[in-house]
Amino acid sequence: MRKLIVAEFVTLDGVMEAPGFEEHPEGRNAWALQYATDDNQRHNVDQLMGTDALLLGRRTYQIFAAFWPSADDEVFSPKINAMPKYVVSRSMSEAPWNNTTILHEVGDVSRLKEEPGGDILVLGSADLVDGLLDHGLVDELSLMVHPVILGSGKRLFREHRDLSHWELTSTKTFDSGTVLLNYVPAAEGPTSIYTEAYAWNREAMKSMEAAQDADRVLASVLFTDIVDSTGRAAALGDRRWQQVLEEHDRTARQEVERFHGTLVKTTGDGVLATFDAPTRALRCAFELQRSMVHAGLGIRAAIHTGEIEMRGDDVGGIGVHIASRVLSQAGEGKVVVTRTVRELATGTDLVFTPLGAVGLRGVPDQWELFEASTR
Repeated sequence: MRKLIVAEFVTLDGVMEAPGFEEHPEGRNAWALQYATDDNQRHNVDQLMGTDALLLGRRTYQIFAAFWPSADDEVFSPKINAMPKYVVSRSMSEAPWNNTTILHEVGDVSRLKEEPGGDILVLGSADLVDGLLDHGLVDELSLMVHPVILGSGKRLFREHRDLSHWELTSTKTFDSGTVLLNYVPAAEGPTSIYTEAYAWNREAMKSMEAAQDADRVLASVLFTDIVDSTGRAAALGDRRWQQVLEEHDRTARQEVERFHGTLVKTTGDGVLATFDAPTRALRCAFELQRSMVHAGLGIRAAIHTGEIEMRGDDVGGIGVHIASRVLSQAGEGKVVVTRTVRELATGTDLVFTPLGAVGLRGVPDQWELFEASTR
């Protein structure tokens, strides 16, 4: 079976985007070329010459197809232009670069590996690499780590992917300080006596919990947003829409302050605020909705009372997460709250209409929700 090698240029912070002059969101491109040295280039040539085919994702294929056919290079260009190329894409119907075959699914690579031929080289193509790893199709990772922290850009390995273990087979340091790391899949994870030696004991866990609890407070969390903000922006035009948003944010700050809350942040077309009592959060939501009627804005709101984590000027934790999920259950001009808010809020004019129990994405159990209003 043919071996599939994933070869990548990466930064110290794991970015693989724009190692050459292709576009980077913040213009931080060509970082790999800046560290290129003769010994580095010799490795790249040997690696390319030792493979029979290129496997690329759609975006990397488009970059290569635009650059290499007209590149003024006597080593890489002849090889890359002549060798078989495979691009994995569901959207492409034709590939004009010579010797290119379109594969519509990552699973098709498994059949490609079973065909006669030499090693297959993958360059760039982070999304494709992600799929290849999911399917267990990568036989070797060849990572050229550059001594630069880029700070932004697409990273090679996505967050929340499955745990996997790899065995280091070789290393090489180049004159620039760039380090080549070669890995193959490990049959199983490592074991170590230090796993038990440095396991957290009960006292350490109690100390950590105490430290974290110091940053937790009970609060009523208010989320709001403008219903159909995209449609309203299109109808008003950019300039008028920006004026409306500025008025919205100014009004929101005034109302939150009036009800003794803390405006944590604006969210583009809404706000996140916290209050020391659910009644104040409710009154603020009602007033904000009423205040923005003249601007033609429909505001929806959600409130949950629970523990939140203080993170400097920001807040987080399950309490904030629940409130944000409840917001999706609210319609225009509605204020939707959890049972906790209904039980703690005071005011004879407050009315809570049951909406039933619902599941909230990413939150365990069913949550009983109510629409809050005034008589």
